[in-house]
Amino acid sequence: MRLSNRRILVVGASSGVGLASGLAIAAEGGRVAFAARRVDRLEDAVAQAGNGSIAIACDVRDEASCASTVSQAVSSLGGLDSLVYAPGISSFKLLREIDAEIWREVLETNLIGASLMTRHAIGHLEAARGKAVFISSISIQDSPPRRGQAPYVVSKTALETLIRAWQGENRAVGFTSIIMGDTITEFGLNEGLDALIPLVTQWAEKDYLFGRTMEASSVATQVVNALASPETVRRIAITPNYAQDDRDAAELGQAVIGEVRGNDSQ
Repeated sequence: MRLSNRRILVVGASSGVGLASGLAIAAEGGRVAFAARRVDRLEDAVAQAGNGSIAIACDVRDEASCASTVSQAVSSLGGLDSLVYAPGISSFKLLREIDAEIWREVLETNLIGASLMTRHAIGHLEAARGKAVFISSISIQDSPPRRGQAPYVVSKTALETLIRAWQGENRAVGFTSIIMGDTITEFGLNEGLDALIPLVTQWAEKDYLFGRTMEASSVATQVVNALASPETVRRIAITPNYAQDDRDAAELGQAVIGEVRGNDSQ
């Protein structure tokens, strides 16, 4: 097993890529602290992971919660070798509709929380000469940014700079950005899928989409690869294979929404 007895804190582990990463790490022998706001959703993950895994209630928007999460992980696991930061939220609104509260929520979750969690974990990661892995997005490469996702793209673009800054100041730790393409998760479900169709169609018209989505487990595999590498993997980009058809933008948008809707109904 490539991660045998590694002590790894996974933040944002109640669903999506965070949950899939925690389970994939455990399958490779890692001991996982699953951390999320929705701690009630972690019970099944901890039971499935086994190997001394634990659940921790964590709100990355609160620095005291970040500090407590690291402390609990270190205490329960007997130390900390690596950190995986997976939280990500978006508003799916136009800039003219976005107030200060929405900006704060997105930046505090996607960017500031990443730095605060790293701040409190860094001493342990340095002692272990461990890894810090962050989930980013392929949308940072789209120009202009995807309509309705500006705060998200701004936060993930800034996250890339933040990762490089942490690496520059801490040579004993390997920092990795996982740039993922469109993936089936709960991301965006709070907005209502029907409301997202016009936006997704516009993204397809600009050739930002692949016509299909990935499973979260595909991204989790790359998280494990980064953690298990004897060297620092600075960046991994993973996207869906392009759909082999000639559907127009509206059909492609509907297909992507259909895949997400199908996953939501399971």
